[in-house]
Amino acid sequence: MSTALSWTTARRIALRAQGMGRSRRTEIPSRAVSRRSLQATVERTHLLQIDSVNIFERAHHLPVFTRSGSWDTAVLDRHSRPGPSRLVREALAHEATFASHEVHSLLDFRRRAAATKDWGEVREAAASTPQLFSRIYGALEELGPSSASAVSRHLGDTERGEGWGWRRTSSQWAVEYLFRAGGLDCVGRSSQFERLYVPAEDPGSWLVDRGVGPEGGALESQDGRAGTVDAESHDRDASILALMGLAAKSLGIAEVSSLADYFRISVRDARTAVDQLLAEDVITPVLVDHPAGPREMMLHRDAPSPSPLRTAALVSPFDPIVFHRPRLSRLFDVEYRIGIYTPAAQRATGYYALLFLLGDVFPARVDLKADRARGVLEVRGTFREELPHLPSRQRPADGAVVEALLGELERAVIWQGLDRIEVRTRPGTGALSTELAAVCATRGVGV
Repeated sequence: MSTALSWTTARRIALRAQGMGRSRRTEIPSRAVSRRSLQATVERTHLLQIDSVNIFERAHHLPVFTRSGSWDTAVLDRHSRPGPSRLVREALAHEATFASHEVHSLLDFRRRAAATKDWGEVREAAASTPQLFSRIYGALEELGPSSASAVSRHLGDTERGEGWGWRRTSSQWAVEYLFRAGGLDCVGRSSQFERLYVPAEDPGSWLVDRGVGPEGGALESQDGRAGTVDAESHDRDASILALMGLAAKSLGIAEVSSLADYFRISVRDARTAVDQLLAEDVITPVLVDHPAGPREMMLHRDAPSPSPLRTAALVSPFDPIVFHRPRLSRLFDVEYRIGIYTPAAQRATGYYALLFLLGDVFPARVDLKADRARGVLEVRGTFREELPHLPSRQRPADGAVVEALLGELERAVIWQGLDRIEVRTRPGTGALSTELAAVCATRGVGV
């Protein structure tokens, strides 16, 4: 019979497994301390999802702030570059992410699959330009770290095709292929947030064997690969099992669909891995007592103690705590849809609202913009979460939410190098905006 856990216990386990509940800094520390904070976060999460939106702060910088408080984000740039001090590498894990070395290695099966995928545009380009790949490597040797568009310009390749969507040149498609297949490494981003590529120091053997590299130019046929299928399948299965184990520990307690989503594993493969993790007693099925009915979840054997959390923190919608929206809904009672994909007139909670965690619940979300030219943190909207299933006794009062949120906003101001807070209170800015503006005015931190 499965062990029964309360809903509150499940939430606390989930949050503590992700590294929440520790004290958080307000002042920006040294680079050495910031590096330790980055490392501690990645050891918990295994990845930082990358996003280009910079209206407040980029999504891959926020998880460290959420768990440790203020930190020097330049540390991530420094420690994502090749060299002995490298902590993370860009990979396609959940989405585009900075991943730990362990996760990057375990994702070899995904790069192998990309290498053998029928990339129509790449295959056509390679057929028409047999030395395309060697020319791309040559361009990168000449240019140094460069974007796909820069490589394309260097090669004089300007034909982007017709129609809408991904209108790339042949060489841009080939660069994307080489990155996804493990032939190129991403070592940073341009001012337009384009990946900057260099030849990979450790290109996958699957590419070398197929003649794709500095000395080879054409994609080979997939014929004759039958002898390697069993070994590759074993590597793939072992990697998926290891990734599912990492996801289970990182989440602490989770439904199978959430475990699968963590590294974008198919549910079918995830269930096979879950069966093995159950057989090895790595995870145990438990029933979470939820007002909508019991929910079966998997509890990791090293799940943390469900002690109360005394924390208040802003959480990015791309943080591993919440990036699986069904988990956010079922475990934390929050329905979330990011506003950037919604026409302005239809947005209910702003453009890029961050969730606000207080204790083990998300009682509010806040739409922020860092106006660096004016030195102002704009609070464009402060919205109360409905939390339809949460008992009223577990919901913090508006006053407590506003007080805690203001403390977090003051920390964010210092982290972002701003001077003050500006709270909008016009219609559509949320039920908590007026009270937040009043408290800011009383404290002398708002305008």
